[in-house]
Amino acid sequence: MAQTLPAPRPFRPAAALWLIALGALLPFAVAAIPSMTDLPGHIGRYAVMADAGRSEWLALYWQFDWRLVGNLGVDLLVRALAPLTGVERAAWAASAAIAPLTVAGIAAVSRALHGRVQPTAAAASVFVLANPLMFGFVNYALAVALALCAFAGWIVLRARPAALHLALLLPAATLVWLAHAMGWGMLVLLVAGFEMARLWARRSPAALADTLLRGLALLPPLVLTLAWRGEGGGALYAYGSDLLVRKAMNWIVLLRGGEKWIDLATPLLLGAVTLLLLWRRALRPDPRLAIGAALLALACCLMPTILFGSWGADERLAPAAVIAALVSLRWHGSPRAAAALIALSLALFAVRTGLIARNWHRLDTAYASHLSGLERLPRGARIHALVLKDECHKDWASTAYNHLPSLAIGRREALVNSEWKLPGAALLSVRYPIAPNLANDPSQLVSGYRCSGPEEIAFRRRLADPGLARFQYLWLLETHGRDWWPDHRPLYRDANSAIYALPGG
Repeated sequence: MAQTLPAPRPFRPAAALWLIALGALLPFAVAAIPSMTDLPGHIGRYAVMADAGRSEWLALYWQFDWRLVGNLGVDLLVRALAPLTGVERAAWAASAAIAPLTVAGIAAVSRALHGRVQPTAAAASVFVLANPLMFGFVNYALAVALALCAFAGWIVLRARPAALHLALLLPAATLVWLAHAMGWGMLVLLVAGFEMARLWARRSPAALADTLLRGLALLPPLVLTLAWRGEGGGALYAYGSDLLVRKAMNWIVLLRGGEKWIDLATPLLLGAVTLLLLWRRALRPDPRLAIGAALLALACCLMPTILFGSWGADERLAPAAVIAALVSLRWHGSPRAAAALIALSLALFAVRTGLIARNWHRLDTAYASHLSGLERLPRGARIHALVLKDECHKDWASTAYNHLPSLAIGRREALVNSEWKLPGAALLSVRYPIAPNLANDPSQLVSGYRCSGPEEIAFRRRLADPGLARFQYLWLLETHGRDWWPDHRPLYRDANSAIYALPGG
């Protein structure tokens, strides 16, 4: 008598999502200062915000003005947490929570759309530590997570009375906008795709009227955006140069920030496997989300590089489009194939996250050494920072060097030149009389290395700038052990940084 084989166990992608959500915390667990490019700059702003005018030095150097803008997500979290944990730890905790919250949003959308969490949700979760978060766009990344949660709520509430739908989704959409206006834009596109699919299926005046009524939940953020930008302050948008190259790069740098080989290989491998499964009909797209994913991809291709003062606006949407596309896919294959897709997703995520954690831990040790030099400086120091950039070898992995000097704001109540000046969007501005060309980002970035070796032209030109007289100290980063100012004895030096007292400072 033939032996009956046991039936394959059903796939359990929810367990995989739990593992990914926990695994996303690993890089933060091994680094006090996450190597997210912009994060230290944000922490400098948070320090002035949390001080609230108590420090005479910070009050002398900085102006902080609360305004209702669509870019306040982590700022508000840090404002709440800082009295309990301190500013740096609050920013660390808020940033660490973003990826797990994004995984939760992916799971919520998958369950709401398909009735149960699909294997492709695990593949989508591979992209939670994507380029925007690795670059330190923390408000935007938080808004993406909240937009996914709000969109899941839209799906669930779509079958409920319109009054309940409006009562719950209107504050949810406003909260997404408050975190970051582009997150609200993402929510609008996802909802638009969902409603377009519903209207195509129903095609009746009543269905259209119901859609328009429920769409009112998304309108208040539009009014807030118009009021915000009506205050003035800089260009609304800019496309920049090499547009076609940049648009193509948006889809290449989806996961930029870790190791180049795994960041490039992961989307390619998952894309190839997804196409194979679609060809074999193991996966089928649900148009209610697939249309929204297509709208996000189209927006990424058409929208400007700078929008509402946010650089990389188009680049940020690419990972969101990929996540939406993967979550839109419903599983129709075998349990074994589903388990294989989940296992592949887990393996790719584990390898990449492990490499990121290794890099962050190594860099965190270096940052601690550089920052220890600040202890040699008095409180209220005026510091001109210079990060010596390599124009020949462009880093792929993210580091915090570009804005690391901003940590001196909280640690030494200092004035530094690494904060942004974003007309109409920045809450923080320099109050102290400093030459405009030396006061803000990107004045801290100067060319230091060419393919032929170190280049001192930009460094020497900066030393000769008369505006430098308003600063007391010069902090060099990315020195690579080279003595850039041999005529002066540093107050502090380590393998990749040096601090000097400026003449007459």
